[in-house]
Amino acid sequence: MSETFITDVMPVNVNFSGRNGRIVTFRSTVSTANHYRRYRYGGQSNDHNIREGFDQSVNYFARTVVKTLNNAFKREDVFAYGRRGVVIIFQRHEKAYYLNGNKVTKSKLNSVVPSILMNLNIVESQNQMDLFIDRIINTDPVIAAAIVNKIEYTFYDSKSGKIVTLLNLEKTSVEHSAIELYEGMWVEFKDTQMKSFINSCKGNKNKFLGISPEELYYLSRKEFLSPLEIKTVYAFLSQNRKSSLVQRRSMELFENLTKTFKGRIFSREVVLEENGEPKKSMAVSGKQCDWLVVDNGYKAGRQDVSTYLLLSMENYNWDDERDSYVSTKTLPVIRGSTSLWRCKDSGDNFYAIGPICIDQQHNNVSLGDQFAARSMALLNDTSSFKLVSTLRGYQTYHPEHRVDWNAVSVLLKYQQI
Repeated sequence: MSETFITDVMPVNVNFSGRNGRIVTFRSTVSTANHYRRYRYGGQSNDHNIREGFDQSVNYFARTVVKTLNNAFKREDVFAYGRRGVVIIFQRHEKAYYLNGNKVTKSKLNSVVPSILMNLNIVESQNQMDLFIDRIINTDPVIAAAIVNKIEYTFYDSKSGKIVTLLNLEKTSVEHSAIELYEGMWVEFKDTQMKSFINSCKGNKNKFLGISPEELYYLSRKEFLSPLEIKTVYAFLSQNRKSSLVQRRSMELFENLTKTFKGRIFSREVVLEENGEPKKSMAVSGKQCDWLVVDNGYKAGRQDVSTYLLLSMENYNWDDERDSYVSTKTLPVIRGSTSLWRCKDSGDNFYAIGPICIDQQHNNVSLGDQFAARSMALLNDTSSFKLVSTLRGYQTYHPEHRVDWNAVSVLLKYQQI
């Protein structure tokens, strides 16, 4: 089949919402109607609206890497990162920069270092690392950044509607790159075409704007996917939704913290309502007090977790005259009916103060990152008392009996009469 079949597609009018919010109408050469063998796949119309807007997450990893690199150059003109058998050498000489002997501009160095460090633990030899460096320093910065950030790609499924996913991108040669449509299924393009595709995912108007996965496959391979292969590709890309990947990886951070700070950070569950579902929580043994960070289920990206200060009831005695629980220590009096929490296994009781508002500076922060941010502040609570205004009132609390988190698995909230 000749390549002219792509150009035979009739242009269609497309409405696109640009970054400034204005609606722009233009003619697109990428048809979304599928016609098998004559134009595109299979006789069924698959028209859809072009994606609206573009939301690029802040690449904290890349920023951290570049900041570290700049700080290193403030101290030394030559330094290296590496592991056994593989090394990356950075050098500055007479205002020129070098990467393993290759002269690069500072802007190029900043753009490629994150992806190079990510590959440091993947390559098996110095030769592989040198080959990767040779390729990437000659790569367009747009592609180099996409290797680190992945490509935020939107496609449309007839059942699920709009799906935003992240595509893996790898360099395959000096002038070519490939993206992963399915595990082991890569489609390769020249870097000039790949750059156009990446830019179209950001809303730029070119032939890749609004392209479907099967059309992307055809443009690369000049072959059609079977109906079963199309379903498989769609299922794979749907599983790698941007939101799902971010949450999944952020919760991996949650689990890693429980291992890194073993004995001080614990993964636990809390049931806040009678017959309610257990909620994920992170227990933190601070220097002075014990804390619990609970998934509140809001999923707003800023206050998706609630923070509580937890006090063991071993610190309290019942006072008949005051009709309250009191403590000889500098702890609050527990008056009348209040909510206590009980350990499901041991039956031990706890008094939870909160939720305490610890605000997130940025919106759209993943759940795992919110857990991590709170836990890091609460680990060193004696310092956070001075830095976080909502925690300041608890700096006088010095419980004699601390919470034994090793003996706590699930906490149940109940009403004390």
